[in-house]
Amino acid sequence: MEGAGPVNSSSVDQTPMSNSPIHTSPIHTSPADGAEEQRQGPVTWIAVHDLSLTGVPVLLSRLLRATPSSQQQSVHVVAIFGGPLLSTVQALCASVTVLEPTDRRSLSSAASLGFITVGMSRAGSLIRQAAWRAKLMRRPQPDVLLVHGAGAWPVAEVVSRNVPIALHLQELEIALDRSIPLQLQAAAFERAKTVMTVSEPVAQLAARRGAQLGKMVMMPGCVDFADTAHSAALEPIASGVSEGQPLTDGEQWVLGAGTPGWRKGTDRLAAIAHELIRSGSSAKVGWVGGRPQGQNVTAIGRADPVTWFAAQPNPWEILSHARVFILPSREDPMPLVALEAGLHRSAVVAMPTGGLPSLLASGRGLFCPSQNMSDFVDLVQQVLASSSQAEEMGERLHEYVRSHHDVAVIAPLWLQALSQTAGR
Repeated sequence: MEGAGPVNSSSVDQTPMSNSPIHTSPIHTSPADGAEEQRQGPVTWIAVHDLSLTGVPVLLSRLLRATPSSQQQSVHVVAIFGGPLLSTVQALCASVTVLEPTDRRSLSSAASLGFITVGMSRAGSLIRQAAWRAKLMRRPQPDVLLVHGAGAWPVAEVVSRNVPIALHLQELEIALDRSIPLQLQAAAFERAKTVMTVSEPVAQLAARRGAQLGKMVMMPGCVDFADTAHSAALEPIASGVSEGQPLTDGEQWVLGAGTPGWRKGTDRLAAIAHELIRSGSSAKVGWVGGRPQGQNVTAIGRADPVTWFAAQPNPWEILSHARVFILPSREDPMPLVALEAGLHRSAVVAMPTGGLPSLLASGRGLFCPSQNMSDFVDLVQQVLASSSQAEEMGERLHEYVRSHHDVAVIAPLWLQALSQTAGR
């Protein structure tokens, strides 16, 4: 999109490589730049797929909250869809533009889909792009576009190719291919000036798909040690009525959290619970985030051995009761809830996906050598049998997350990477 006229707006437009330290170069501001420009930083557009209570938008809200207020006024968020975090993000930046309604198809979206359905994909894309450009014309021309998650990549299609792009990649293979078609990924990585990745496996995937190593920088997720209210896990969200009862002292709980489904591995919970029962364990298995619905429901027999808790404003009011916090995920690049487990000193047992093996190394937790359920249950039972091991694991993870994943550590590096991408 070529030169949109600037406007001072704080309104929302919503029409019906491992966890190693990140090395970046110092930022050099040209003497020709004014003092006000140096203070506020580059005009930054941040594209995000939606503003739901899931990992990608929650991470964005944390990074924005840690951004100096003067720089927040140079940030304009572009969300393809809205969600519960809309008002939170709106308070942390100059403006939020929502491109599509969440409860229905817009006229332009319906027309675009119609053309795509009859084989006129190019015409369909042009219709959508024209509608989005019209909504974005009142925003100041960006100095840099941050694509926060691959799901927001379509926004890059309506921004001038002269605008430098930073892509914050937070997906592994399945999610990446759903967000950016495989045949378009090499071009997307070529266009991006900076490719941020949340874990080493994500960086390796980006390199295999065409990202140049010189463009990549590690930018992992974070929690806020200074504000535990905002560090509460917001990721779990699902529909349905809770069947969970209040937890009582003296019970041993094996708990997990997240959006129920194949990716988070909630179909594995019944197997874990049944195996614990067969072994004579009194531990109970529960999940915070709602009962699986639709195609994610699995046949578990007449009696459901899992306690399903609905999504909570602060899931850690329940999760803090866990003797073992489990991550049975099949594909998770670097789940925020694992970092929050460190914040709360929880003992974590995880499947070996994404950055979890690196996070839990050196006694900070336990992870399976493979996606083997029998091995996973053995590790859970090992921690259940030793309260001292659970406490030691939780303390080690806590100290590691404090050093490497506190938003006070990550946010300045994130802002520096954006300024460097903008060429400031």
